[in-house]
Amino acid sequence: MKRVPDIFTRIILSAVVAAGIQNSAAGETFRIRKLFPVTFSEGIQNEQTITTGINDSISVFLPDDMTYIEGIEVKMEIPDGIAAWRDSVACSLYDSITPVPDISQIDYSGVRSFVRPLPNRLSWILQIPLKAQNSIRESPYTTKVDVIPDIKRHFVFIRLQPAMKGIPEEALAAQLKITIKPLLANKGKLHMTPSFPEREKPYTLFIDNKEMQISAAGYLLDTGVHDISVVSEFYRGESRTVRVEQAKTTELAIDLKSVNPTLLITAPDNTVVYLDDVQCDKIGKPFDVSEGEHKVRFLIGDYEVIRTIVIQKGKSYTAALSVDLKITEE
Repeated sequence: MKRVPDIFTRIILSAVVAAGIQNSAAGETFRIRKLFPVTFSEGIQNEQTITTGINDSISVFLPDDMTYIEGIEVKMEIPDGIAAWRDSVACSLYDSITPVPDISQIDYSGVRSFVRPLPNRLSWILQIPLKAQNSIRESPYTTKVDVIPDIKRHFVFIRLQPAMKGIPEEALAAQLKITIKPLLANKGKLHMTPSFPEREKPYTLFIDNKEMQISAAGYLLDTGVHDISVVSEFYRGESRTVRVEQAKTTELAIDLKSVNPTLLITAPDNTVVYLDDVQCDKIGKPFDVSEGEHKVRFLIGDYEVIRTIVIQKGKSYTAALSVDLKITEE
């Protein structure tokens, strides 16, 4: 049996053994009155409330993806009939439960990993960590379990049971209102989808100035605002700011552009355009252009406009000819 946390726990264990319940490191066999199943969904802060007796058990079924769930909170409303009898009812956690919990099953065997008496007050919050690295903190209003349950089979088994003889009928018949919810990590996921002008070429992703390994599965981040940057010798630099929410996935699509410079030429209809003395037919949409100096010439009848542009790598340019008519009155 694992280490017990305090003198009250030792008293409870002694009382349970004295009551005739087999208990050893190899496990124990026991019977319950009823099983209450509770199912958590992936990354959802759902809570469920049930009403149990002191000979009942709860099986919390966990999702396959435990990315966001770091613990379980069990909030009990304790009736007067139990609170008045100090240490009369115990709450335990079990590992290696067989068979798999089911509402039709009342006989089980398992290894008890944690036991604690219900306090002599009207409410109690028990927090069960499911990961060694967690942000759960004990407070005057909560009790943090000091063991990590075995969740390889994706459930946690909680048992309520009388912890002493001579409990009055009122206490034995009492019912507890129990609210169970997942404790979610203060994290969310960023899923970035880049698009490429041609085939994919190497690029580097930075999140909050930290270089990241490219991952199709996404990036687990603290909640809040994050700076995203994409750097590459083949694409233009891109920067974005995103907000990541708790237990949610933020989608970010980035359209990567080639570092080849582009030129967009616009002009009124019937305008003849020359680029470097060669007539240009790529009017109205960007096209790649080489670095260096270029000459753009516009012809509308006898009207001519000539401009020189110095093109640099990784930039986009627009050469727009507009004709305006100005009317004044004196």
